[in-house]
Amino acid sequence: MVLSQPIPNIHVTAIYRSKTKVTISHLIDALTHLRNSVLIEPTIPTVLLGDFNIDLMQANTEQKALTKYHITDKGYTQMINQYTTDCRTQIDHVYTNVPQCVQSVGTLESCYSDHKPIYISMKSV
Repeated sequence: MVLSQPIPNIHVTAIYRSKTKVTISHLIDALTHLRNSVLIEPTIPTVLLGDFNIDLMQANTEQKALTKYHITDKGYTQMINQYTTDCRTQIDHVYTNVPQCVQSVGTLESCYSDHKPIYISMKSV
């Protein structure tokens, strides 16, 4: 195995959002607080990934609000462009502000969950 040069100071945040207990506005407030509290700068390589429980395959108010926050307002790129569950939904997301560093991203199979594990492999620039 060959390890390439690591990406210095990368921030990786894993997220789980309960659809029944956390509204989209609370999620966006929490993401804003996270950005402000750890001083995530637009220049620091960042990956946000996890189970957002917002289906990106369905255009609705939650999907539009999250897309506006991450992509339009913060400049992130959503890297997963496929179903992430056996139920044919895309509720698991991978966002980054350094898409040029992404070597590969996708899903794997799981025998234990209807969610497919998501992964991202990155290289330094």
